[in-house]
Amino acid sequence: MFNRQEDPDTENIQQSSGKTNSKLPSSTGASGQSSVISAGLKIVGNLQSEADVVISGTVEGDISSRSLTVSEGAVVTGTIKSSAVEIRGKVDGQINSASVKVAQSGRVNGDVFYETLSIDEGAIVEGQLRRNQSGVQTNKSKVSTLTPVDAEGKTKDRASEAKVG
Repeated sequence: MFNRQEDPDTENIQQSSGKTNSKLPSSTGASGQSSVISAGLKIVGNLQSEADVVISGTVEGDISSRSLTVSEGAVVTGTIKSSAVEIRGKVDGQINSASVKVAQSGRVNGDVFYETLSIDEGAIVEGQLRRNQSGVQTNKSKVSTLTPVDAEGKTKDRASEAKVG
């Protein structure tokens, strides 16, 4: 009934009449396919994948993957660690990714650690946004040491500032 034609750039889904029904971009995952959590499916537990993950349903647990797409209408509750994240649905929890995109329909309630960030007009992000300088796994705050200087740029003596009299 359906014929499958392989193409290195796209997968064509064809009906027996030979007309192309739709084109889907091919994935470069370990097995060549994305892992999909379909709408109506609820997962309770952590997910780990070496490939791309697309969530259209509900996940209650932490997710670790190469890339993650939370589709419109999908809900994720938990921590996300991924190289690239696109949010079109709702996420409650921390996001730690090199690239984060929150689409217009996206809703994030939690801290976002990122290297590059894109938030479309109309998207909602409630939480702290923190830019990572050296990669996805770094989410510790850095402490800076401040040295007071006077108007001429000379270092001030802290002991003289403490004297009141």
